[in-house]
Amino acid sequence: MIFPFLFLLGAALGAFVNWFVDRFCWTPRFRSPWRPLPPLAAGPSKKKHKESKPFQKIPLDFVPIIGWISLSRLGGHIENVPKETRPPGLEDRNFWLRPFFVELFAALGVCWLFWWEVDQQALLPIGLLPETWSTCVLRFGAHVLLFTLLLAASLIDFDDMIIPDILTVPGTAISLFLVTMLPQTLLPVTEFNFQAGQVVVAPHAVPLNVCSPHPAWLEKATFGKATLAVGLWWFWCFAMLDRVWYTKLSFRKAAALFLRRLKRSPATPTCLKMAIIFPGTFAFVDWLWSGERFHITILTNSLLSALIGMATGMCLIWIARLIAGFVLGREAMGFGDVTLMGMIGAFVGWQNTILIFFLAPCIGLGFGVVNYLAGRGKELPYGPFLCLATAFVVIAWQSVWDYVTPIFEFGPVFIAIAMGVCLLLLGVMLWTWRLIKQMVFK
Repeated sequence: MIFPFLFLLGAALGAFVNWFVDRFCWTPRFRSPWRPLPPLAAGPSKKKHKESKPFQKIPLDFVPIIGWISLSRLGGHIENVPKETRPPGLEDRNFWLRPFFVELFAALGVCWLFWWEVDQQALLPIGLLPETWSTCVLRFGAHVLLFTLLLAASLIDFDDMIIPDILTVPGTAISLFLVTMLPQTLLPVTEFNFQAGQVVVAPHAVPLNVCSPHPAWLEKATFGKATLAVGLWWFWCFAMLDRVWYTKLSFRKAAALFLRRLKRSPATPTCLKMAIIFPGTFAFVDWLWSGERFHITILTNSLLSALIGMATGMCLIWIARLIAGFVLGREAMGFGDVTLMGMIGAFVGWQNTILIFFLAPCIGLGFGVVNYLAGRGKELPYGPFLCLATAFVVIAWQSVWDYVTPIFEFGPVFIAIAMGVCLLLLGVMLWTWRLIKQMVFK
């Protein structure tokens, strides 16, 4: 009986995604039955310039999935309206198809994900004992939340080429809370123990943490981990500020304008409060749990992995955005992609953040070629490809982690150098492409 309930849950989440996309998109569209339908001007068969009555809804219209089939009856009326007067979202009689398939996809996707993660335990590394039902269900719930956020971000990015902070900022905070209180929501990895100079594989899986796949890295640096965690959180708060630096001005004038803008921005007090609340909250909770004010027992490797993943994701996209903007002479990615990657990194950890960063352009390249050949323009949102890469890494985790573990065994220094080289090659590739465009397509 669990699957009918999961189907209804998925349909409700799909309806929430449609409502969220309709509510927080840049251009208002009719993507949710909860939005008032604008009155439509009468077509040629009616009197000219006469406005018809607003469309009357019925209770069935508000039921997920089925409601959009009911709303499709509006299609005949839309055909009588001149195209130039049709509001966004009601351009044609098939306006209901996308939200219908979003809710149906969400309903079926939740059922399949439960079967994949809980029934089959397909995320568990090969050769380990099965996990408990409660652990699988908690991880499944975290992934349902993650995929819901990613679906909403992708749809908004496709519509308006933006990703609102009202989606990514709460998503990042929720993910940090989850990994702190429920570390088992992170992806499972193999645990290695060192006994008598030999590496012994533990029979049970452990949640992905900052030390994976090196169990001894940062294991005893309690105070260092606390300092690093607070610093990473402050970095995120700084990134959320309303910052503008005018490079064409002198340093003194640019700094004065920078500080003046921060002072006037309504986001500054909120970011300052978050910067203070985070370390204060964790110190207070740790004091309640341990009885020692500065013994940070709650600051687990899982939380630090989420914070490092958040900062790593933001930095990688931020640097790629700066490189692309400098080489191409225009903005190639919005800051919404930066905050989206920070949220993804907080959910999946720093190891997967690196994989997603390199996998997303490969997926985007295929879509870009098809989009260009189809004559639909050269511009594509980048956020959906980050979301697709995230979904692939999570769903195919068993094979992905088995494949990339030898790479991470080289250590963080090697990984940092490799990422630097790849970013440099990105700049060279974009510069070469710009020269080709100037020579061939001018």
